[in-house]
Amino acid sequence: MTPLAGGRRLKNMNIELRRAARFRPTLAFAILALQSANLAYSATPDISFSPTTLDFKYQIGNALPAAQTLQIKSTGAALSFTISPIAAPWLSVNAVSGTTTASVKIYVNPTSMPSGAYQGTITVNAPLAASPSYNLTVTLEVSDPPPTLTPSTNSLAFTYATDAAALPAALPVVLTSTGGAVSFTVTASGGTWLSASPSSEIAIAGIPAAVLVNANPTGLAPGSYSGTVKIAPTIASIATITVNVTLAVNAGVPVVSNLWPPGALINSPNMVVTVTGKNFFSTSTATAGAVKLTPVNVLSPTTMLVTVPAAQMTAAGPLPVVVTTPTAASASAVTAGSTFQVYLPGPQIKAVTDAASYALGNISPGEIVTIYGLGLGPNILVPLTVSDPLSTSLPLVGTATTSVTIDGTLAPLIYTDVNQVACIVPFSVSGKIGSKVDIVMTYNSLSNVTQFQANVVTANPGLFTSDASGTGQGAILNVDPQGNYTLNSKTAPAVAGTTIAVLYMTGYGLTSCTDIPATPTAPASNCNPTATEVNLISGNVAPVLPVAVTIGGQAAPGAVAQAPIGGVPGLMQVNVPVPAGVKSGNALVSVTVGSGANQWTSQGNVTIAIK
Repeated sequence: MTPLAGGRRLKNMNIELRRAARFRPTLAFAILALQSANLAYSATPDISFSPTTLDFKYQIGNALPAAQTLQIKSTGAALSFTISPIAAPWLSVNAVSGTTTASVKIYVNPTSMPSGAYQGTITVNAPLAASPSYNLTVTLEVSDPPPTLTPSTNSLAFTYATDAAALPAALPVVLTSTGGAVSFTVTASGGTWLSASPSSEIAIAGIPAAVLVNANPTGLAPGSYSGTVKIAPTIASIATITVNVTLAVNAGVPVVSNLWPPGALINSPNMVVTVTGKNFFSTSTATAGAVKLTPVNVLSPTTMLVTVPAAQMTAAGPLPVVVTTPTAASASAVTAGSTFQVYLPGPQIKAVTDAASYALGNISPGEIVTIYGLGLGPNILVPLTVSDPLSTSLPLVGTATTSVTIDGTLAPLIYTDVNQVACIVPFSVSGKIGSKVDIVMTYNSLSNVTQFQANVVTANPGLFTSDASGTGQGAILNVDPQGNYTLNSKTAPAVAGTTIAVLYMTGYGLTSCTDIPATPTAPASNCNPTATEVNLISGNVAPVLPVAVTIGGQAAPGAVAQAPIGGVPGLMQVNVPVPAGVKSGNALVSVTVGSGANQWTSQGNVTIAIK
């Protein structure tokens, strides 16, 4: 039968079937369903997958990734399939064959694999499928674990005693990273005593980073202190590290180095004494002899005030002052500077100083000096009454008077009171230059019990200051070109190159008279060459030694030194032009007496205001 004839027969059969369907509907439906089924099975089935890609992620050190399920399906009739052997050793499946629809578990085992990206292939073979072989790609990403930051310690402890020779040594916190680079910041809190450096750092695997933690207990009272050092990584997944820091400050052994006043006369009333030393604290107590002193006022770790009661001063002798702090190892030891002396009646000389500079130890002919001590005169200061000659005892009225002899010669007095006396050193001590002379203080017919000596030098210059402290602003007058006088100060400075400064000093040594020839308007000098230290200045008296002035580090030429007429011996006025090159501000000013190897300079901390 030819294809055409066959087609005609099929066509005629269909027509007949339709006709028959009018009368036999059930048979028609069956035939149509069979025809439809034949048409559906006319296409070849194919295999499909869900999902179409598989991706695994693994971080070294974690559990293995969970298996993933691969659904293998068919687009038509069920198909048999096989899975070829997998070349990647880390990739495996739980079945090597099956019939669609099937579920296959996909496993990966990245153990011991280095960080990186890997690919494996699963080949599914279905011979009856439209595509008999299909390759499915599986990816695996292996990553290092996140870096960690590990401290060598989470706690640090410092211990310090206030009498220690040095501050506590810095303690390190060493930080190591087990992964990549980890940067971090460092913050210390808990008090100014605690610090850490550096403020930021980086730790890299194999290269640890160190943070140095310092405790500075200077000024801290004994006790326990705590703080923290926080190390904050910039990687959010790494937790902040907290290092707890403690500091134990123990009281050192208290030491008494000096008492002021160092003593009192027998039967004196209660006396407040300044105790200096170290390791004094609010818990410290003090005793004099066997008696506890009250009150005790601790001003600082180096200074306290105590009151020695009158009951402790009814007999002459030493009273050791001992300071105790409860947490210290022991009480203070008894030293020469810690003994309060109760003296028998009579003046006690403690120091002799230049009256302007307060320099200790030396005296020069004609110098005004201040003597410090106990029982030197009346309880109320008595100044001199200007007279010619000056008095060598004060007060002028009464039997309880003060007098001073230096190398056996009575010295004229400037003033006297119970703790200090000012006088003029007799010119006669010039014969003792380079040696020591005795100073004897007498009050109310009693002389000092213990011997006191001072060294005699050619000159011992000192400049007077405005606040009588021996330092700072000098007691200086400005003289402008019109002859007007003003007191030198910050608000009334000397003008460099214009002003003449008038300085006042003492300790310039021996003097001479300079006669000035008579003129029609000025008579000749009436200087008295035979005048001594008790006579007021009556002529042109000048130092024997040359006098030079330095201002602001520059020599100030033209200085003229003369004693003010009518002034007491020992006081010298120095007029000097202020050099033009002196800078504005507080300039140091000093006076030098003498020349070459034999010269003496005033104290170096006196200033003059300049503009």
